[in-house]
Amino acid sequence: MQRMSLPALVRHSEARDSEEPMRVLEVACGTGRFMSFVRDNLPLDAECTAVDLSPFYLDKARDNDAYWRKTRREEENRKGNPIGKDDLKPLRLVQAQAEDLPFEDESFDAVVCVYLYHELPREVRTKVSAEMSRVLKTGGVIVFTDSMQQGDRPVLDEKLLNFGNMNEPYYVDYLRDDLPGHFAKEGLTPVSKSARSTTKSLTFRK
Repeated sequence: MQRMSLPALVRHSEARDSEEPMRVLEVACGTGRFMSFVRDNLPLDAECTAVDLSPFYLDKARDNDAYWRKTRREEENRKGNPIGKDDLKPLRLVQAQAEDLPFEDESFDAVVCVYLYHELPREVRTKVSAEMSRVLKTGGVIVFTDSMQQGDRPVLDEKLLNFGNMNEPYYVDYLRDDLPGHFAKEGLTPVSKSARSTTKSLTFRK
């Protein structure tokens, strides 16, 4: 379900009117596996940064990125598109809290966040939304993917509540939170929504 974030990123990449490389930030990247999907679907010159609080996840993300660059070079060379060792930039990995991102205002063309918000108390979701909006360039997009909420698919409303009993202390509050409202407070406008199984993906533009 992580891949639900990809179409919005690709559409934004294709619609950009700039010769500068696209700059992408993933907030709460975990092992970095999803970022390899992102890089596979964006131009090879895309400049990608990934943030996580855990140094252990970042170590794994570094390993996954090295493996992705190795296999992608091999694939391109087989296709007759030779690229050197230095032609694929390493993923920039940063240890930081999502609610205190160490980047300047308007640094990224796209910010993506997958399966983080249901792990956070509401006041932290507000701070994270503000920080992602702050580092996003005007005209850029935030792509948010997480669990469905109550009302997204009413037939699942009661079943979703069960996840609150599975070591998810903030999940029930997440189900009832006004997610678009967090981004609207920062001046972002909704662009698209998609849903699969119990996951949804929302896109907002600055």
